[in-house]
Amino acid sequence: MSAPHVSTESASPAEHVVDVVLSVVAEVTGAGPHRLTDSFYDFGGTSLDAIRICLRVGRELGVDIPPETLLDSEDLAAFASAVAPAGGAR
Repeated sequence: MSAPHVSTESASPAEHVVDVVLSVVAEVTGAGPHRLTDSFYDFGGTSLDAIRICLRVGRELGVDIPPETLLDSEDLAAFASAVAPAGGAR
């Protein structure tokens, strides 16, 4: 099942990254909705989940994201901010 389509016609690049992150995290974890203040570990995220999330977010944004980026982020907002400089320019 693919991530829900999020219309980003009027969204800023940073908002697009946030939408992609939240959508993919919800899909991979099977839980949600998630908030930007949620920690990856708060909802039981595993290293395999981190790999899946980073691969899918990277594919959506056209960038490579190492799983450590998510694993080392304090919350989903920090992850989205780390990803935004690379994926926001798309």
